[in-house]
Amino acid sequence: MKTTTPSCNSTYLGLMISKWLWMAGLCLSIGSLSMAHAQSDVPDVKRYQDIQYMTGGIGSEESDAMLLLGKKWAVTLEFAQDHPQRPLWVADVRVKITTTKQKVIFDALSDGPIMLIELPAGNYEIEAKFEGRTLKRKLKIEQDKQVKLPIIWPIR
Repeated sequence: MKTTTPSCNSTYLGLMISKWLWMAGLCLSIGSLSMAHAQSDVPDVKRYQDIQYMTGGIGSEESDAMLLLGKKWAVTLEFAQDHPQRPLWVADVRVKITTTKQKVIFDALSDGPIMLIELPAGNYEIEAKFEGRTLKRKLKIEQDKQVKLPIIWPIR
C-alpha cells in the first residue's frame, strides 16, 4: 500500500477554501448592509385604530422600497393626477375607508403617492380626496391576497 504525504496541492486547497469562506462572509455582510439600507428607505408603520398603514414614496428609492413591501400588505394604493405624457404621482391625499354598512374604519392623510394598508378580508369603499376633489372606488379584499389600486385624478 502506498502512503502519501501532504503536498503543496493540499496547501493550495486550504488557501482556496479560506479565500472562499472570506468571500462568502463579505457577501453576507454586503447583503446585510443593503437590506438595512433598503429598510431605512421605508417610512415608519402607523396605526389608525387597529389598522396598520404606511405612507410615502417620495423619491425613487423610497417608492421602490414601498412597492416591494406592498407585495406583503393587503392593499397598495397609488395616487396620481392625469397628465398628457403620463400620470404624475401626488401626495397629501385624504383616504377614508368605509364598510358596506357605511361605518368609517380608516381615515388618514397620505404623505406620499403610495399608501400601504393592512385590512382584513371584506368589501369596502375608498374615498380619496386630493385638492378638493373626491374619487370613490370599491375594494374587495380576499384572504391572503394583495390588491394594488391606482387612483388617478383627471386633468381639470
